[in-house]
Amino acid sequence: MKKRDQIKLTIDDINNNGEGIVRLGDKRFVLFINDALPGEEVTCEITSIKKNYGTATVINKHTDSPNRINPQCLSYGACGGCQLQHINYQTQLNLKNQTIYDAMKRIAKMPSPEVNACIPSPSQWQYRNKITLPVQTSQNIKLITGYYRKRSNDIVPFQHCPVLLKNLEKNTHILIEELIKGEFYGWDTSKNNVINFIRHIVLREAEFSKSNLSAIIGGRMPRKNEYLKLRQIINSHSQFFNGIQFNKNSSKSNFIWGNHFSTIGGESVMEETLGEFKFQFEISSFFQINSKQAINLYQYASNLIAENAGENVLELYSGVGTLTAFLSKKAKQVTAVEEWPQASKYLNINMRLNDINNVTAFAGKAEDVSESLLHKKYDTVVLDPPRSGCDNRVIASILKMAPNKIVYVSCAPATLARDIKGFISNGYTVKSIQPFDMFPQTGHVESVVLLEH
Repeated sequence: MKKRDQIKLTIDDINNNGEGIVRLGDKRFVLFINDALPGEEVTCEITSIKKNYGTATVINKHTDSPNRINPQCLSYGACGGCQLQHINYQTQLNLKNQTIYDAMKRIAKMPSPEVNACIPSPSQWQYRNKITLPVQTSQNIKLITGYYRKRSNDIVPFQHCPVLLKNLEKNTHILIEELIKGEFYGWDTSKNNVINFIRHIVLREAEFSKSNLSAIIGGRMPRKNEYLKLRQIINSHSQFFNGIQFNKNSSKSNFIWGNHFSTIGGESVMEETLGEFKFQFEISSFFQINSKQAINLYQYASNLIAENAGENVLELYSGVGTLTAFLSKKAKQVTAVEEWPQASKYLNINMRLNDINNVTAFAGKAEDVSESLLHKKYDTVVLDPPRSGCDNRVIASILKMAPNKIVYVSCAPATLARDIKGFISNGYTVKSIQPFDMFPQTGHVESVVLLEH
């Protein structure tokens, strides 16, 4: 088998990227086939061959799976944002369960992990409250923005995104049109010269309060004429934009945000309501992108600590305090820790906003603060780390604290399973694994794992 060969196959399985899987040669070689579902018979063309795997593209589909549906997005197949729009929703949920199961079995080394059925999202479409788009320039186009192509840094121009909240999508179109009309330059990573300017745009909308914020992330500060053009955008569209921020990020890293924030016009803070709580936060702070499902997850996670009334809880990676507020109603005392300055600032503000008096907040890295708290006794530790999972020092500190319970919230099954393996090998038992579909139409899945000593 070599590149450009054509081969007729029946698809065996599917991964969480929505790719069909066929195992060949005594199942030691895996072929990943774009836009193919289990049971479908296809003729495909080999696009790449590596030592143990290859990729292929369907050129003729001979049969259709009963689980196949028509995607709603005009850019589906080109855009790398949503991988599962061609699969019916129940099959999406089943696939996400399987993703968690496979990670726990393969990485955490659990022989037969019991995974609860994935809790469906209240909305399968128009649920996403945040959009982040890279911005580039080319020889012929000053500014182009949209989602990345699959496994590429090439941009698919933004047209329509059916998973975005309706008003958020409208605001995205307005901002892009104004930036193009203003003849702004995008970013060229190959040159990085003085002409290049905008690296990313970020827009957020609060689903329940309808508050919104937008941000321009530039590789340099705006010149006077550029600043005036940006001011004109919010002056001309104040009925749509509550506030537009500017963030300077001149680093070469992939992290979107730099440390310098300023307000172009309007508000610098937005507010959202989740259940009985109100939260204020800035544009760069972490906030779950599916607000309705976030309420379900926070209620579930906080209920896991409710059995022992009056317990002390340590929450690491607490963000602006969304889960913290829910935990505060179930615990005697919550110690909450957050590193990102724009989030930790609002952790205290949000506790006061909701008249919550049993939360002590720490600003700092989870690994540093957890080590400083080793003299304290905590009944439960709650974790909601980034996709990279917990730092080894965090795991070590928790093991020294020896809490009765660990509640681990994660959007990354592989690093979740890696960290769970460490807890299991040190005397903890997994009591429940509950997936939540926080990201319909994509292969991503959120989950809450309860461990007990």
